[in-house]
Amino acid sequence: MSISAKTTALILLMGILLSFSAFFIQRSVIYPAFHDIEVDYAKDNIDRVIGRLEAQREIIDATVYDWTAWDDTYSFIRTGNPDYIASNLYPDTFLNFGFDVALFLNLAGEPVWGGVFDFSSEDGYVNLTETHLDGIVSAIGGYRERIDFGDSIENQSASGVVLVDEIPVLFAMRPIVRSDGTGPHAGYVVFGQFLRDGLIDRFSEQLVQDFSIEPVSESGGSEDPGDYTLDVIDQASLSASKIYSINGTPSLRATAIMPRNITELGREITQFGIVLLVLLCGFFAAALLLLFRRIVVKPIMSLRADISNISNGMDYSFRSSIRNNDEIGALSREFNSMLATIEANNMELLWLNTELTLKHQKVLEVQGDLQEANAELKRLSEHDPLTGLSNRLALEKKLKQAWEILCRTGDPLSVILVDIDFFKLYNDRYGHQKGDRCLKQVADILASAMQRKSDMAARYGGEEFLLVLPGTDAKDAIGVAASIREQIIAANIEHDRSPVAPFLTISIGISSIVPNGEIEMDSLVWTADKALYAVKGSGRNNFRYEPVCVAVESSSQLLG
Repeated sequence: MSISAKTTALILLMGILLSFSAFFIQRSVIYPAFHDIEVDYAKDNIDRVIGRLEAQREIIDATVYDWTAWDDTYSFIRTGNPDYIASNLYPDTFLNFGFDVALFLNLAGEPVWGGVFDFSSEDGYVNLTETHLDGIVSAIGGYRERIDFGDSIENQSASGVVLVDEIPVLFAMRPIVRSDGTGPHAGYVVFGQFLRDGLIDRFSEQLVQDFSIEPVSESGGSEDPGDYTLDVIDQASLSASKIYSINGTPSLRATAIMPRNITELGREITQFGIVLLVLLCGFFAAALLLLFRRIVVKPIMSLRADISNISNGMDYSFRSSIRNNDEIGALSREFNSMLATIEANNMELLWLNTELTLKHQKVLEVQGDLQEANAELKRLSEHDPLTGLSNRLALEKKLKQAWEILCRTGDPLSVILVDIDFFKLYNDRYGHQKGDRCLKQVADILASAMQRKSDMAARYGGEEFLLVLPGTDAKDAIGVAASIREQIIAANIEHDRSPVAPFLTISIGISSIVPNGEIEMDSLVWTADKALYAVKGSGRNNFRYEPVCVAVESSSQLLG
């Protein structure tokens, strides 16, 4: 059989095989791939729903953590202080957090204070405490046993979902400890949120995906909490659901209904592709059959003769002898010259790429070293090497920044000036090495008293320290000072040369103001220093508060 006949038969056979192969690939690979994409899309969407519920639980748990590791809450749960209720436990507090349930329980799980609210009413909130409090306390009672007091304070938490009046309540519970995380545990704080339709609708808008939830038993049936349940409702829609588990306990089933746009698109593309491919195969097969003899067969035979000559002579310095002015002739000529050009260019490209890689690596190394050096330089320039606290430079920068911000916001700014009593006598008695350790110990206590990221403790001079408390009023600043003094005394650092006590003591000056353009920033520190001076004059081992306005006025009178 001639090459022409064989080629004709081969083209026809290839066309038929290609058509059947395309049909098989479209039906068994491409269309199922669209289905798999749709399934993955459905799983991703339901995972986003589960992730949003988990994020909401983490928000509630983080807020509970802030309230439980707080000295004020610790004192309230033990004494029932009404001032704590008046200052913190009013409906607007929980409206701002978005919480509907707030419980403060003693260690026996009995409510010291509780509130249940419905903030969804258009006329304001509805107080549901009287009708729902006992039911919620009873429902969450068993969760106290899930908290391991032997674990770290960050991990002492229990969360879950309970039904209250047929409405799921997502809640978090933590034990109450002091601000520094120490016990003994005094009770529990529970915050919760009704998962009403309005809240679920808001989550749906955030996720751009409608979904619904329903409670499940803690056993969760035979279904694994990590499994997806996918149901084809009809040709146009698909249902995806998954169990939301908290700490391994099934709590809710989230279900989302999604249109089957991807599968429908895949079906249309598959059908269109099959028809188009069959038509194209038929057209190109006919065209090839008509043109093949005239354009391809004869030049190929000539090329075959040239290849045969090169092969028979075993001389590979020959090149193709085709001189036609068509594509095959041009291909023959370009192919002969292209090999040499490609080889030369490839070698040059490899060399350039190696050079570029080495230079880029050097640039990256220099940049990394520079960043590390800058970071270390910044750290050294803003921290005291002995105590690890911020130094005078960082303090002045922080104080100026806080003053400018609070001038705009109208919030208070407080400073606390701390001086170690008779520290020179301490150094003379115990030596400078032990004196340095004493300074470090005092600095650690001051650093631990900084309750917010915006607070700063800095070494102000030898044995003096300055604390900057943005957003803290005079009352809270006095509380911080009192706590620091108590911690210094509790540390029981020996100082038998002190005229005040046989242990190390401190004197503290406190001042506070709402910054404004009429008062200079230096007057705040000056006033705290004046208050410290008054404490030293009255026997030391104490603290004193003096407002800026009084201090400035007194200063003017003295100067007059």
